[in-house]
Amino acid sequence: MHHCSRDLTAVKIKTLGGGGPREIILGSAYLPYDDMEPLPPGELGRLVTGCRADGTHLIVGCDANLHHASWGSTNINNRGESLFNYIMANGLDIMNRGNKPTFVTSNRQEVIDITIATVYVGNCIKDWNVTEEVSCSDHRYICFTVTGID
Repeated sequence: MHHCSRDLTAVKIKTLGGGGPREIILGSAYLPYDDMEPLPPGELGRLVTGCRADGTHLIVGCDANLHHASWGSTNINNRGESLFNYIMANGLDIMNRGNKPTFVTSNRQEVIDITIATVYVGNCIKDWNVTEEVSCSDHRYICFTVTGID
C-alpha cells in the first residue's frame, strides 16, 4: 500500500504480535482550509478504504482545519460536519480528549487538529493530550501512548 503525497504521509509498522495487531499504519494528513474537494480528500479516503480492505489498523493525525464539537472545537462548520459523518460511517474513532486548543496564535485559538483511529487500535491509545511544549509552529504538539501492542 503506497499512500504518500503532498498532503498525506503514511508508514506501516510491523509488531511482534503477542495478541495485539501485527501491522499498524501511522499517518499524517493535511486538509487545506480553503479546499472545496468533498471530504475526506481522495488520498485520505483511499488510505482508510485500503486499510479496511486489508484489515490493517490505522492511526492518523490530521491538521484538519475543520471545526466540530466532537473533537473539541468551539463550533461546527459544514466541512467539519462532513468529516465527522465520514468518520462515523467508516467505523473510526476520534481520539481527541477535552477542548484544549491545538492551534494557537496571538489572536485566535481553536481545536482544528484531530487524531482518528480504527476501533481496535483506538482502544490501545492512552493519555491523548495537547502539550504546552513550544513547537515552533502555530500548532501544539499532540502526544499519546499506544499500549497493548507487542
